Amino acid sequence: MTDPQNTHKPSAANALFDEFLETRDPAIREKLIDMHMHLVPFFVKRFSNRSEMHEDISSVATLGLINAVDRYDPDKGAEFTTFATVTILGEIKRFFRDKTWSIKVPRRIKDINIHVTRAVEHLTKELDRPPTYEDIANYTGYTVEEILEAHEALQSYNVVSLDKEIDNTAGDSATTLAEMVGTFDRKIEMLSDRLSLQTGLKQLKDDEKFVIFNRYFKNLSQAQIAKLMGVSQMQVSRLQAQALLKLKRILSK
Repeated sequence: MTDPQNTHKPSAANALFDEFLETRDPAIREKLIDMHMHLVPFFVKRFSNRSEMHEDISSVATLGLINAVDRYDPDKGAEFTTFATVTILGEIKRFFRDKTWSIKVPRRIKDINIHVTRAVEHLTKELDRPPTYEDIANYTGYTVEEILEAHEALQSYNVVSLDKEIDNTAGDSATTLAEMVGTFDRKIEMLSDRLSLQTGLKQLKDDEKFVIFNRYFKNLSQAQIAKLMGVSQMQVSRLQAQALLKLKRILSK
């Protein structure tokens, strides 16, 4: 496999980096990203044994490349490809670490889930109505915060105990345990996050909005989005990474 450090022109890149470091010109930044996009498929191929994650790896590697361009200082002595390789690998390692963590359900989360499931079933019959989180907390001895934490974590783990369907004696369609628990307070808590996200999306460029909307709201693949836009999948990957980086910065303010 070709080493990514042997496929660039250091003198031209370094001259641009010197100019970018001085001016922070967005046009130069875009040019530097384009010049080094060949690094992204290198890392996708390197992790080709995880084919189901190719698009994710491409996005993560692109995000790492953008971070490397933004942080690189030629005066520190290292070649950009060396710096970028370390930065991209760091992003990919964090990605796999988080993926691995997300499928290991802590025992505490499992225990809370078991008790909450039993409590919901019992309280629904006893109260003749869906129990609130406060009802469940009083019954189980857990705090509302612990119950919400477990519920949120289980959504990430894709554990479906609170998504278990409950027979409806009235003959209507089945409902889930999660639907039977009062969620009004949680929706209020999420409102500020949604408003922040809406504000962030308004600050994206049109092509970035298009990619984010189709990728995360319509669940289209990067290849499908690329076809709709008439561009390459690599360009879509870059737009996605740039948009996510912008949103992260906006929402962290």
